[in-house]
Amino acid sequence: RCQMFRPSSAKSIGLKARRGPARSGEADDYFKPLVEGDVLSASLPQRCIVALMFVLLLLGFAKVSMLVSALPLPQVFFYSCVAILAGMEFADFGTGVYHFSVDNYGSAKTPVVGSQIEAFQGHHEEPWTITYRDFCNNCFPTCVATMPFLLAFEVFCGAPFVLLWAVVACAGIAFCQEFHKWSHTLRSQCHPVVNWLQDRGILVHRSAHLRHHKPPFETNYCIVTGHMNPILDRSGFFTRLADIIARFTGVRPRCETGDRFAYLLDRRQKD
Repeated sequence: RCQMFRPSSAKSIGLKARRGPARSGEADDYFKPLVEGDVLSASLPQRCIVALMFVLLLLGFAKVSMLVSALPLPQVFFYSCVAILAGMEFADFGTGVYHFSVDNYGSAKTPVVGSQIEAFQGHHEEPWTITYRDFCNNCFPTCVATMPFLLAFEVFCGAPFVLLWAVVACAGIAFCQEFHKWSHTLRSQCHPVVNWLQDRGILVHRSAHLRHHKPPFETNYCIVTGHMNPILDRSGFFTRLADIIARFTGVRPRCETGDRFAYLLDRRQKD
């Protein structure tokens, strides 16, 4: 049994039925995050950030539409499909590299991303808490991270299919945590459209992602489509990346050392 689970927990790693409505104000202690001060509800600023991200994405798609309006339809269709596919897979790859990084290096005191590193370690210990997290609360950090890049492309890029690639990639990264959340949610509690997208391989499937939640947490880091996982894992990409990092820093990844944030578990026991 995976080390993150209590003896009485569910058989499926990270899948846990929600008790009542998915509102953090009603979440009992079992669903509260391990990270001190973390909340599951969304604040007004977080909602505004996510709303702004949606506006920027719509503006990006609108600019693409204007740029391709004079092009032949077959050309638009072909290159749009290529750009969308490339954007989704780039987002998948990007989330995998970032996920690998915060899973294996740094601490809560790391500048800029320390809170996310701590949150990911708490997620490893009790992955079901993400299923109770509000959409805007869940996605606003990745929206903040991708917004400058999206804005830069929309202002300076005049190539329609490059811009389409960028918009799709930024959308995938911005909302990757919600795709991640769905991979931890029981099928019966997901919208049928989400289940359909997972079953068709358009979004990362819960069965694929849950393989990540087995110690030592060294595979299946990508959380958008999941298509890049077998490629990166079988090629030893992350193993080679870890070797490069160790060569320059002398630090080995947590998936090798087995280090855990023990104080997170101590905090739960005290609660």
